[in-house]
Amino acid sequence: MKQHNLGILGGGQLARMMLPHCIRWDLSVSILDKANAVCQPFCDDFKEGSFEDKDDVIQMKNCSVVTMDLEAVNLEGLKALENQNVHVAPSSKVIGLIQNKIRQKEFFQKYDIPTAPFKVVNEVDASLSPGFLKIPEGGYDGKGVIGFDGNHEQLPEAFKTQVLWEEKAVIDRELSILVARNRYGEMKVYEPTEMAFDSQLNLISYTLYPGRFSPEVTYKAKELALKIMEEIQAEGVLAVEMFLTKSGELWVNELAPRPHNSGHHTIESCMTSQFENHLRGVLGLPLGDVDHVKKALTFNVIGEGEGSSQWEGVNDLLAMKGAYLHNYGKKHCRQGRKMGHATLLGDTYEELIEKHHEIKEIIKVKGISHG
Repeated sequence: MKQHNLGILGGGQLARMMLPHCIRWDLSVSILDKANAVCQPFCDDFKEGSFEDKDDVIQMKNCSVVTMDLEAVNLEGLKALENQNVHVAPSSKVIGLIQNKIRQKEFFQKYDIPTAPFKVVNEVDASLSPGFLKIPEGGYDGKGVIGFDGNHEQLPEAFKTQVLWEEKAVIDRELSILVARNRYGEMKVYEPTEMAFDSQLNLISYTLYPGRFSPEVTYKAKELALKIMEEIQAEGVLAVEMFLTKSGELWVNELAPRPHNSGHHTIESCMTSQFENHLRGVLGLPLGDVDHVKKALTFNVIGEGEGSSQWEGVNDLLAMKGAYLHNYGKKHCRQGRKMGHATLLGDTYEELIEKHHEIKEIIKVKGISHG
């Protein structure tokens, strides 16, 4: 493993959840992010800078492999690393496609991937039908997307020009499929994860794994995800978010070329987590077994208020059988910020949902002001 000097662009919670595997394998790890990122205490080499700045990204030129914990990285910096024979995974080509929602949609169209009807709108006016508007670049964790009711005059300025319009799907449920691929073309696909969303925060409220889908829907969803990965040729984990419509159709919504919030349960629920398989993929190692060991429900722990982070209810959660807490180490709490997650394991969905209802109002992170 010492032949690999792994670089990670971004030092947030996704990178943090990769690090236990790096430690287990005795990998040397460099991370680029702003000061006090949650990964800083745990890596061999922390480079203070911005993953959105080309020159800062080029600081990773001494790494043999560079990956990322988010897609909002400087594309020209990735290309410069590739020109210096650094193995960037996923590649600049993959990141360039996924950074732009219009290019994603055109990719779906080109390869006959079912998706919501869409069009590119140069200027929103009264003639545009209700649906969803998406800013082409920069949206992340539910940001950059807005429901459009036909009232163009009340839109925020960012959504009035050069946006992607999508028809509103009549959704039965939402799901995510994780596909892992290594540089030699080996692929493995996880079972679909069922996602329940918080409509106010536009974040995942909780996930169920494996999702409650028919064998036909499961098969079709996995085949779609594998087809997309085969065409994109990404390395590591690709999350494919989909809608299951009321009429039984599957529409692919968006892609994420990295470990994803919908796959956090895999740390406890599967033989090999998405984080380990992402690392195996980008390093060119054989992929791990994706079989699941237990049914799982995972939910985000969301910050309340502003100030120093204070956790409540930790003892109550850890006293529950089959309950696992992940604190992301964020010292400052903000309203709506993802501060951690918890995974519950059980034998039935009913048991998991009952446990979730019991604990979700107890485990909290509050911002405490000392001013």
